[in-house]
Amino acid sequence: MIIETEGILVAILVFLRTGAFFLGIPLFAGEMVPVRVRVGFGLMLALMLNQYAPADLELATHYLGLILLAMNEVCIGLMMALVIRLVFFAIQFAGHVISYEIGLMASNSVNPLLGSSDSTITSLLYYFGLLLFFVTGIHYDVLTALAGSLQAMPVGEFLMSTNPVEEFVRMTTQVFIIGTLMSAPFIAMNFLVNIAFAVLGKAVPKMNVFITSFAVRILCGLLLLVSCALLITSYIVETGRQSAGSALLLVSQ
Repeated sequence: MIIETEGILVAILVFLRTGAFFLGIPLFAGEMVPVRVRVGFGLMLALMLNQYAPADLELATHYLGLILLAMNEVCIGLMMALVIRLVFFAIQFAGHVISYEIGLMASNSVNPLLGSSDSTITSLLYYFGLLLFFVTGIHYDVLTALAGSLQAMPVGEFLMSTNPVEEFVRMTTQVFIIGTLMSAPFIAMNFLVNIAFAVLGKAVPKMNVFITSFAVRILCGLLLLVSCALLITSYIVETGRQSAGSALLLVSQ
């Protein structure tokens, strides 16, 4: 059995793309999953996709060209992973807004996946989104997009040749739009509660409006969170499926 040098180089470059991808996607991007496990998943996927990956290794005739090709594959994998993570950035943004609106911003908890301290609502929505990510099969769409990127942008083709900056900026703006849409009912609820207690404070001057409104806002916010679970789910699932297609579109323009 003869192993050609070109085949080894293609396998290494494919592994750099898949390995960088697994370092950045949700669940694998945090501190809870060891680096060896992430690298192992990237290596396993690279071995399966290697034989189907077209390659252009004209620059691999010298060390500088090989370094440029390696950096290009890492950038492709990381950028695709970042597009997938934009959905979870929107979820975290919505969680922060919801926590602020219902008065639970000070209730922080440690998120072991990210190694950070977030509000309780933010951590809850993050885990809920991660659960939907696997239950609804979005992870299959993500892996399909990664495999399709090898056809849309073969190994050796530079990322900047597709001019992905404009498309990536457009996708980034969706973080704030989706986050605001998910938290919009809670913004309206907080506004109505404040208006109601402002009028009640004028009608009953002896009432402690601040303490009473604080408790009512938390109660109404939690009830509204349960009521809006289906709405939040639809936004997460729809945006998650779109992100897989957007990640592929980013490298195929």
